Amino acid sequence: MSDMLEKLLGVEKTAAGLVAEADEEAGRRTAQARLDAQKRHAELLKIKAAENQAALAAERTRIDAERESRNRAESDKLSRLPADQAAFQAAVISIMENTSE
Repeated sequence: MSDMLEKLLGVEKTAAGLVAEADEEAGRRTAQARLDAQKRHAELLKIKAAENQAALAAERTRIDAERESRNRAESDKLSRLPADQAAFQAAVISIMENTSE
């Protein structure tokens, strides 16, 4: 009977050791998987940041070209208007009189 108990205790000890080893291995694998996922996430963030930077630069270029075109068109339109010196002088005098009060 004691021989049988010793064998059972030995099996239990072995099982406990196997469970502890499996738990340690699971912990190592989990830590490695977490580390790998963090690295992949960091790489994806860098890629997305670069893509966003490129898209931003392209959008800024487009907006600058659009603004330049609008400014040029407005400048051309204004330069074709006849200059009304009398109205300009009247407006300046009116402004000067209103600010001096």
